[in-house]
Amino acid sequence: MTKNELRMDVLSLRNGIESNQRGLWDQLIFERAHKVRSFQVAKRVHIYRSVRDEVETSPFIEYAWGTGKDVYVPITALGLAVMHHCKITWRTAWREDAFGIPEPIPESPDDVITSDAFFDEYSAVIVPLVAFDRQCHRLGYGKGYYDRFLNNSAASTIGLAYEVQRVPSVEAEAHDVALSCVATQERWYVPTSKIT
Repeated sequence: MTKNELRMDVLSLRNGIESNQRGLWDQLIFERAHKVRSFQVAKRVHIYRSVRDEVETSPFIEYAWGTGKDVYVPITALGLAVMHHCKITWRTAWREDAFGIPEPIPESPDDVITSDAFFDEYSAVIVPLVAFDRQCHRLGYGKGYYDRFLNNSAASTIGLAYEVQRVPSVEAEAHDVALSCVATQERWYVPTSKIT
């Protein structure tokens, strides 16, 4: 099975989750994931805005603000296949980007970070994914934005997913970065080489 075929299969399963079930599972995933030590101690967190059938991320953003963390979300540089990072607050205004994803309108040029290395060991990154395996290898949406970002960052990485997104194996390529952990509505997944 190709990566694109796997994406289509898993996205179909994720899309099939009933809305009332999804709401409960989102709460369970939040309760599990926001308690991980790397998220609790992070001074800054990078969180994508969830769209379509993804695990809801707004509780993570609100929790991070409530605990005094700086919150950043991804933005794409116009005309470039690169991802930058924008600091957001409750005052931030939003617009849709080219992919239909909510994107912040920066309040100041200083709010836009172009260096991935800015997200260091005192940071946590909530990472979107289509599929994952027990070793926390992820299959993304195929654009490569997060692969480039995570290769240049020392931050702890947390994947959010439903159990239906777990697959027996995700073929890892040289540029792929395994996540520090993945939280689902049922359990934590941590690579066996990492200490929990």
